[in-house]
Amino acid sequence: MFPSTPATMAEKILARTSGRERVEPGEIVWATPDLVTTPEVSFPAYVARLRQNGIHRFAKPERVVVAIDHEVPVHSKEGAERNRRTRLLARETGVGHLFDGEGITHPLVVERGLVRPLDFVAAADTHTPSLGGVGALGVPFSIELTMILALGRIWVKVPETVRVEITGRCPPGVTARDLVLATMAEVDADLANYRVIEFGGAAVEALTVPERMTLCGLCIDMGAKSAVAEVDERCAAFLAARGVFGVEPVRADPGCRYAAVVTIDASSLTPRVSVPPNPTHVRAVSELADTAIQHAYIGSCASGTLAELTAAADLLNGRTVHPDVQMLVIPATKRIYQQAMETGVLARLSAAGAMIAPPTCGPCFGGLAQLAAGEARISTSTRNDPGRMGSRDAIIYLGSALTVTASAIAGRIADPRDYLPAHTRETAP
Repeated sequence: MFPSTPATMAEKILARTSGRERVEPGEIVWATPDLVTTPEVSFPAYVARLRQNGIHRFAKPERVVVAIDHEVPVHSKEGAERNRRTRLLARETGVGHLFDGEGITHPLVVERGLVRPLDFVAAADTHTPSLGGVGALGVPFSIELTMILALGRIWVKVPETVRVEITGRCPPGVTARDLVLATMAEVDADLANYRVIEFGGAAVEALTVPERMTLCGLCIDMGAKSAVAEVDERCAAFLAARGVFGVEPVRADPGCRYAAVVTIDASSLTPRVSVPPNPTHVRAVSELADTAIQHAYIGSCASGTLAELTAAADLLNGRTVHPDVQMLVIPATKRIYQQAMETGVLARLSAAGAMIAPPTCGPCFGGLAQLAAGEARISTSTRNDPGRMGSRDAIIYLGSALTVTASAIAGRIADPRDYLPAHTRETAP
């Protein structure tokens, strides 16, 4: 049962998973995650830590997901040993799911129907809050994840919630990525710190579930604990297509308490980009029109969806990647890769000059397609701190898949609206 007093979505989730009728912000509760995820770059170290302390069994192995997704295909001796060790330990510990090269963890567990609204997911990856796109509370942990593996539960201080109401509708060329960058301009680190961002409003309702995952996943970079979007019929239909049935709309209770309420008008927004050295350093694309790039990348847990790959191929229709630019495209999961191949999207991207790689965290992790000193890349990935993609003297810009594609065509950071069909541009601000 949900608390009898008005509650935010995060409070409902933590009340349910801690066996409480209600929880209050600031309280310490012992919550039992519905799912625990860890990539191969962390899993062997967690198992070693537990075994050093005499713990050889997981409390709830059936709830554990291990994904080999960071170095795929493996390209180093260290990575090969780590991946081999991960496969061995996953078998020894009897985890519920081992995904070996099937895709990036967060979109993968949603695609496979392992996450449903009001779930609490604990994970070893920073951008786990993307699961808020299906109404779950994804919280990243570090070495504390070993406690969850050993006990099946973890203590959590109940966070306050910041409500972000996004009204209106995104104009052509403006995407979920631009919405979250606009949110970063309104919600600074002091407001976001150890709080959950709760998204709602007409513009959010108009987003697909993968777009909502992008919206929620990047909130960690503004200092939030996590993020969550309201669950509606569109989300229920999306999950039903992935084997998750019986989902009903979920939203915060009327009259619940928020630390703050922020309103953003989507209809007034234009494409924007994060500039170094932090995703929260946001500028309008128009301010960077003369900024040359040598690399463009579409992929990561914040991108690489079939819709985005299709949109990129459509924008490239009749055009080619600039001769001075290397464009890399990585679908987020193997299923998306297959769908993009079957529908001809990958062929269209390749014909326009893009390179296609198998599903992996890839450049976002820094182990693939590294940059040399002085080179610049515009990317749909999650972070742009110095050294993230190779040399510390390389420059990383972050934007939507449309902005990345337009920039790949122009050889400089470009406004995607300039490349949209004329009848579409007429409605853009």
